Amino acid sequence: VFCMKDRERRYRAANPAFAERLGFSDPEVLLGKTADDFFPEYLARTYREQDRAVLEGGREISDNLELVTNRDGGVGWYLATKTALRNASGEVIGLASISRDLRTPTLAGGEMRGLRRVVEHIRKNMDEPLPPSELAKVAGLSSTQLDRRMRKVFQLSTSAFIRKTRIGHAAELLETTARPVAEIALTCGYGDQTSFTRQFRATVGMPPATYRDHRKRHV
Repeated sequence: VFCMKDRERRYRAANPAFAERLGFSDPEVLLGKTADDFFPEYLARTYREQDRAVLEGGREISDNLELVTNRDGGVGWYLATKTALRNASGEVIGLASISRDLRTPTLAGGEMRGLRRVVEHIRKNMDEPLPPSELAKVAGLSSTQLDRRMRKVFQLSTSAFIRKTRIGHAAELLETTARPVAEIALTCGYGDQTSFTRQFRATVGMPPATYRDHRKRHV
């Protein structure tokens, strides 16, 4: 999923996959408009903040893990990178954004047996600390080998995969149960509600309670 924006955050180019994500068949429909025209406010606000950091600060946002509500109401995981575009004088004139859809692969074959054990261990024990050394033992690999294999299969580091699993389960509990946020935080491996809320907001773009309300209105 690819797009380019100018300094006013207007879309100047986009590929068909990006247009399809927004419910359009023709990318030209997006040109000249901004994220505010297509995304829910909570996502548009997050994208404005990210764009500002790139356009005004010139810094790159690399492999940012995001849980996004799609146009059809479903949710999906994306790994996003935003890079400043500069002219010949080095001035920032826009940005390029690439998002990869993190669909869960099928863990088949003997080589994947160790990863299957790790994934199952994380899901069953996400309320525990889950240090990399422990997961490496479960996989029968060194920590470095495990991280390399996780990146190859899931496009995520081991720590990012744990965060994805925890936040994903928390999002499901927020949507399908009435359990208190503090209880969900503990269930998903966060020692306190504050750290959970901070991580959830950084990944999803809104606090847990707001996400719960949003999903109830749109499901």
